[in-house]
Order: sequence, then C-alpha cells, then structure tokens
Amino acid sequence: MSIAALGVVLDGRLTTTDAAGVQETVTANDLFYWPPGHNVKVDADAEIIMFSPQHQHSHVIDHMIEMTKG
Repeated sequence: MSIAALGVVLDGRLTTTDAAGVQETVTANDLFYWPPGHNVKVDADAEIIMFSPQHQHSHVIDHMIEMTKG
C-alpha cells in the first residue's frame, strides 16, 4: 500500500526518494509532505510526528515491523 505522509521532523535527518527518483532531505524543524510512492532512508536517528489516516498508515507500520524481524 502506498500512501502520502505529512509531518514534522523533531530531530535527526531523513532522505526520501519519490517515484520519479527525486530525493529530498529533511532535518529538525522541517515540515514535510511525501506523496504516495516514496521511500524513506533514516540518515541520523530521527524523531518525527506524522499526520496520516490511522487505518491506512497502520498497514505501512505492520509491513515495516514484518520486514525488520530478525
């Protein structure tokens, strides 16, 4: 499932790559909007607040947890 993400970075640094291959780096105090189809790389430990519909975003979180199991 691919959904958009809207939020703010409290600390750290993240880089996204969108479906067209365009990269964007966000750091502390940056607001962000990432369209559907984005990938996220955490460049430095980060704290973020995201504003996404819970019923959609919970699928993404569940997928991330499954992919990071050892």
